[in-house]
Order: sequence, then C-alpha cells, then structure tokens
Amino acid sequence: MRKIFKNKPLMIMLAAVLLLGALAFATSADRSVTWIESAAGSVAQPVQTFAAKASNAIIAFFQRVFKTTDADKELEQLKVRLARFEAAEAENERLRAENERLKELLNYVETLGDYEYVTASVIGNNQGVWFETFTINAGRNKGIEKDMCVISSAGLVGRVSDVGATWSKVTSIIDVSSEVSVMVERTRDVGIAHGLFSATDARKIELYYLPSGYDLVPGDIVVTSGMSDIFPKGILVGTVSEVERQTADNPSLTRNAIIVPAVDFGHLEEVVVIVGSAGREN
Repeated sequence: MRKIFKNKPLMIMLAAVLLLGALAFATSADRSVTWIESAAGSVAQPVQTFAAKASNAIIAFFQRVFKTTDADKELEQLKVRLARFEAAEAENERLRAENERLKELLNYVETLGDYEYVTASVIGNNQGVWFETFTINAGRNKGIEKDMCVISSAGLVGRVSDVGATWSKVTSIIDVSSEVSVMVERTRDVGIAHGLFSATDARKIELYYLPSGYDLVPGDIVVTSGMSDIFPKGILVGTVSEVERQTADNPSLTRNAIIVPAVDFGHLEEVVVIVGSAGREN
C-alpha cells in the first residue's frame, strides 16, 4: 500500500479520475444537488472559467501556428504581388496623364512660332492656393535666364524672376507686381494688364490704358501684344469678364476691364520656358 502512495504519477491519475467522477456525479441531471455540492460548484466556477479561456487561447494559438499551409503561403504571396501591381498601375496612370499634358503643352508652343524652349515641372509655390510665384526644376543648367517668358498649354503664365543652378523662380501674371503689354484680339486695341489683388477665391487681371473710345465687350479675347522684350506676340492671356467706361460721374477712370486668366493658376504642374528664337522680337 505504501508503494502505491509513493507512486506520484499513479496518485495524480487516481485523483484526476476521482475528480472527474465527482464532477460527473455532481452535474447529473437525474438527481438533486445538495447545498455542499452547490457551494463547492460556486467556488470552483471561476477557476473552471479561467481554465477554459486559457485552454481555448492556447488551442487557437497552436491552430494559427500549424494552420499555415502551402495554400496560405501562396495567398500571401498573391496579395503582395497584387499590391505591387496596383502601385505600378497607379504610377503608369500618372505617367500617362503627364505625357498627355506635355503633348498639349508642346503642341501649343509650336503654334506660337519657331522658338527654342525648355520644359520644366513645378516643384513648389508661395505657400498658398494660387501660383502667384513658384519654383520650377530648371535653371542655368538648362540655359534659363532672368526675364524669360513662361507659358503653359493654356496660355501665358509669367516670367522668370530669379535663376539658380538647377531651379528658377517664376512670377506669374496674377501677381500684383506683374505687368504685361496686351492686345484685344478683336479690336487690336493695346493696353497694360497686371495682377489684381483679391480676397476672394478667384484670381483676375486688371486691364488699363486702352485708348479712348475703345470698343471692348465681355468675352473678348486678350493676347500679348509683342511690344515687349519678354513676351512674344500672340500668347493667350485671358478673356474679358467686366468692362468699365468713363462717365460724367467718373471721368478719371483708368481701369478699363477685368480679365479672367486663361491659365488655371491653382493647378500648375508643367510649364515651358522660351529660351530664345531667331524670330523673337527684341
């Protein structure tokens, strides 16, 4: 008998069998539960709950570890490949859109005449919504100099105002310091346009110094006059939106009209700098 009690594995097994038998007897549905059994069950319940949760967590962990099959590995590899494909497709779409913009830009430049030009991307602006002044990724390394004309596929952008080794600053025609000699395409009247300061969400240009008796109406197209060392003739500037005329009550009127720029100065991405031509007016 003493040998049995000294055999610890056997004693543990017997204790487990007795405990399971007691639990089975206590939970039997065909007899009533005594108050002693009820009290013992209340004490054992939290322990049983914790043990069940712990065992479930351990089982779930090992299931996740050993569940990784060849199919699971292949699925993960496919997910990685799909993510790479989607990233490549997004990059291809960006390049296609950029190529389309560049084609439009170069086609517009060719309509202006035989000019030498440099294409450049906008790499920064003046901390605002509007590109009143901004930076491009071309400078002396591409032959760019100060006061060269800058255009987009929509029309006149502005002029180069500062040049670095690999960058240039551009002052656009909507900046209040900018002045451009322009011509009304329909009437051939010549005036001066410059940026109009505005607190609204739209940037416009003021048109000054048209000759007396001018016949200007909303919708008239305004282009560069060519009377400048900077801007070649015939580049689209914008469209007249408002016209003001001298009256008896306002005989000293100097502003003649408001122009809506042809260029979208909130979304500039690529521009062209005209660097020279044998046909350029000087």
